[in-house]
Amino acid sequence: MNGQAASITELSARIEQWLMGLDLGISRLCEVRRADGGKSSETWLITAEGNDGNRLDWVLRVQARVRQVYEDPSVARQFQLIRALSTCSSLPIPAAVALEEDTSILGAPFFLMERAEGKAAPDGYHSEGLFTQINPAAREAMWVEGIQMLARLNCVDPAPLAFLGWPNGPTDDGVAQELARWDSYLRWTRVPHLPIYEKALRWLDDHRPAPNGIGLAWGDARPCNILYFDGRASALLDWETASLGTAETDLGWWIFYDRMMSDAIGVPRLDGLPDAHTTIAIWEAESGRKAQAMEWHIAFAGYRFAMISEHAIRMGIRDGLMPSGMEGDGNPAVRLLAELVSK
Repeated sequence: MNGQAASITELSARIEQWLMGLDLGISRLCEVRRADGGKSSETWLITAEGNDGNRLDWVLRVQARVRQVYEDPSVARQFQLIRALSTCSSLPIPAAVALEEDTSILGAPFFLMERAEGKAAPDGYHSEGLFTQINPAAREAMWVEGIQMLARLNCVDPAPLAFLGWPNGPTDDGVAQELARWDSYLRWTRVPHLPIYEKALRWLDDHRPAPNGIGLAWGDARPCNILYFDGRASALLDWETASLGTAETDLGWWIFYDRMMSDAIGVPRLDGLPDAHTTIAIWEAESGRKAQAMEWHIAFAGYRFAMISEHAIRMGIRDGLMPSGMEGDGNPAVRLLAELVSK
């Protein structure tokens, strides 16, 4: 059920009926409200009262149906990953509570998870939001902890996570896995095939690193997907694009995204935030190994980001939500990708 397809009253009634069928010890549903953000999925904040009178706070994520950004945004896979990480890591990840695959309830599969306290930086964190409201030393500390969390995630044993091995199944070549996955994505989007994609693929092939095993990749490793509470990381969020690829995929994405939100759009970086070289060094110190082929992984992140943003922009133009001219050469991600693969 899309938020536009039913009133909040009807939605709340359906959610309450579903919750009451679970053994969660609740007496009544108090509130259902749409979460801020969540561009690629429908996310609701749920508050209930327990049988003991205590307040219960959850997050309900509905699998994308309308304006689908990703090829396979399976909430069942996200739920399975969150459950697995709760047993094989000590990372701050809100517990997965319940999965529902019956589409008759909300129109798509969904899952319920605990809600963590904290606040995330917005997409444009150099110009607004959390990082702009604190001093440089506090910004630096939060950035460093975010990278340390990322390194710890990337070091998780991938053996119990074979279900993330898509599209090639279990493999020892994480680079090949990632390339195959995003080649499939490009074909799925059916957006016009920009010349820069061919140039980028040639560059990525010419500079392709040797196979170096596989590792868990978060997929969307950014400060925007970390909740901070009292200056400390309280939760890692958003697992739609998690994969078994290379750990450096995440580090490259973090660095590319930072450049995308600063240099690429003419916004000065905030004082106190470590540069790319220092960020890599922090990751290496925490993971206990050297980051491999980072120039390649940053360019690969640019290739992915250009495809994803181009798809999202063209959907926005189609639906009258964005003006034409922002696609193609008007997309700063496309321009930054061109710069990265012209070296």
